[in-house]
Amino acid sequence: MQVVVLVLLNMISMEDTLVQDLIEIKEVEDRPVFEDKGAREYVIEQSMVAAIPEPYIGMEFKSPDDAQQYYNNYARSKGFGTRKNRISRSKINKAMIAREFVCSKEGLRANKYVKREDRVTVAPDEIREGCKAMILVSKKEEGKWIVSRFHTEHNHALASPMSTRFIRSHRTKTKVQKDLMDVLDDSGIRPSKIASILSHESGGLGNLNMTEHDIFNYLSRKRQKQLEKGDAQIMLDYFRGCQSKNPGFFYAIQTDIDGCLANCFWADARSRMAYKHFGDVVTFDPTYLTNKYRMPFVPFAGVNHHFQSILFGCALLWDETEETFIWLLKTWLKAMYGCSPNTIITDQDGAITNAIAKVLPNTTHHFCMWHIEKKFPETLSHVYHRNEDFKKEFNSCIHNTLTPDEFENSWTRVIQKYNLQGNSWLEKIYSIREKWVPAFLHNTFCAGMSTTQRSESLNKYFKDYVNASTLVSKFVLKYEEALDDRYNKEREENFKTMNSKPVMKTLYPMEAEASLIYTRKLFRIFQDELIHAQECVASRVDVNDGLKVYKVHGFNKEKPMYMVTFDASQNAAVCNCHKFESMGILCRHILAIFIKKNVFSLPSQYIIRRWTKDAKKNDNSSIIQNETDDKLSESSTLWFNSVMLHSLGLSEKATRSSKHYDLAIRGIKNLCDELDTLAIDIVNEGKKPASIDGSRMLEDDNVLYSGTTLRDPVHVISKGRPPSLRKKSSVEESSKKSKTCSSCNRKGHTKRTCERHQPNFESKSISTSQIVDVTQD
Repeated sequence: MQVVVLVLLNMISMEDTLVQDLIEIKEVEDRPVFEDKGAREYVIEQSMVAAIPEPYIGMEFKSPDDAQQYYNNYARSKGFGTRKNRISRSKINKAMIAREFVCSKEGLRANKYVKREDRVTVAPDEIREGCKAMILVSKKEEGKWIVSRFHTEHNHALASPMSTRFIRSHRTKTKVQKDLMDVLDDSGIRPSKIASILSHESGGLGNLNMTEHDIFNYLSRKRQKQLEKGDAQIMLDYFRGCQSKNPGFFYAIQTDIDGCLANCFWADARSRMAYKHFGDVVTFDPTYLTNKYRMPFVPFAGVNHHFQSILFGCALLWDETEETFIWLLKTWLKAMYGCSPNTIITDQDGAITNAIAKVLPNTTHHFCMWHIEKKFPETLSHVYHRNEDFKKEFNSCIHNTLTPDEFENSWTRVIQKYNLQGNSWLEKIYSIREKWVPAFLHNTFCAGMSTTQRSESLNKYFKDYVNASTLVSKFVLKYEEALDDRYNKEREENFKTMNSKPVMKTLYPMEAEASLIYTRKLFRIFQDELIHAQECVASRVDVNDGLKVYKVHGFNKEKPMYMVTFDASQNAAVCNCHKFESMGILCRHILAIFIKKNVFSLPSQYIIRRWTKDAKKNDNSSIIQNETDDKLSESSTLWFNSVMLHSLGLSEKATRSSKHYDLAIRGIKNLCDELDTLAIDIVNEGKKPASIDGSRMLEDDNVLYSGTTLRDPVHVISKGRPPSLRKKSSVEESSKKSKTCSSCNRKGHTKRTCERHQPNFESKSISTSQIVDVTQD
């Protein structure tokens, strides 16, 4: 037998006041069926509050708090709110002897609040109606509290049981709910989503004892409490804490003349160590805004031996001037021990280009091809719409030409065919073709990267956790989470590489050799090239000084045609696609020649260490390449940096297992004993041992003076939420038609952003003379 609850709700007034609840319970043999979900919830609510009897005179409580809790629960069952009112105290010792709790609608608003002449905003709605309902508890000699007065009548309509959760006194948050809100907020969940999760956890929205606005207020108060020291100061304290725990942590900060945060860069020990192994190619993209100060986020990114994105440091910049980028690159270079990358890929920007030319003169600078190609349909829209074949021919000119001469001829042919002579934008990008056209970049090692996609993929990661109102102190914590996520993925891929064997798809010995050398991802790339090599047709076309030249193309495909030069004496080959030179993996065209000439073992000169399983093993070379041994011996700080760098590698190896750890600890203790003995011998000889002051343990690291207080940068207020957190580069902005202000008739802004209409406007731009570097070595 089961129970069905049928509810009959009689509404007898225009104000929807619930005056009678008739509950009829019948027993039936069928499955319970509720005809009205709202009625069912109401019955559940009534069953929850029905157990609370009405207070009575003489009822005892242990404390006033217990009395308040009981009266509040009773009020919820009846449909009204409560609040504290008068307190009676003893004239002798001022101790509380009576406490009054009233209905939330007790009393009336004072006239001085109603008729305020200085009020700017609209007065809030009146909620008090002079209700007399109350309860008074008095203290007895035995220490108990007794109800001495109780009024039950109300002069207003009572709320329905399902609506009492909107009354202020019943909107409470338990400790479990607060902890859950803190965890969800730290995970980047928005207040609206947090409300949905709490509702589901409570068994439905009707059972949730708070509103979305309460959640927003709780999180807002928590942030305000956290920011009592200042947003930038919290970030600085976090950096100092990281450096005290790990001397390999590096940070540098610049402030303006008022002591406000201007530019900031930081990199932890793992990033600096990763740069030692994979810092040959670096990308960075300063076009992403991630905080309420609209400061561009600049991640330095690269690719590891698993072809995964890795971080080499991060910066938050005040502006995007040449001086700022020069400071950033110099600071980043100092953090990476002065070792410049071979190739750097950035957005097309004049300030970045000039800064790289000055700070990294020996580094090959490439422009992100995606950013340039993105402007083709916008700038040449009239040609795209009028000629259907233009897009295909133009893309073929860029991507299907193998040599600079081929590109030049194809470019000239397209320009003449579609009458694009004199187009200033095309002339501009043609003048910098050596920095973005693949035909000019094939001979430069780029680790398989041609765009800033690695940096933008990191931006996508942050997009789920930060927004336009994120504080910089919270952002640095999210950066740490992103870094942990990157290295966790690397550890996972290391495990899969060491504990799995790929499936062989050919019978060539070089495939089995490559599976033992390369990581899983790189082996799959090599394996794909080897499989496609069997689909290539090679024929000799020339012999020059013992070098044989072959033309290679696909089976039954004359184009595209590739030329491979083969040296049989050294088992060496060069293809005009230059895949090996640009990525470090042999192309299918060279592999086809090797198969044809019975070169079945992979020549050692074609194995790049950075793509192998041992990319991070047994490499004891110092990263300080710019320092000679003589100069190194003159600086105890450089000694410290060199030893610390090797210690990072030791720490990584020592944490692989308990055996590795025990061996490392024994070795370190023995080494320390030997160093102590050596120091005693030096003192006995009358020499002063080399020492290093703890306050400057890392001469490379810029640390603010301990007494300095770092002020927050200016909060940039924007109208509405920005449509995108990605900031357009100067080249993208310049390609658009310049806006003209209808107020001052000047270009570059609108009336809404004009300074004339913003009396309190404070410019975000600051000159170089206003920047103060308060860091010290």
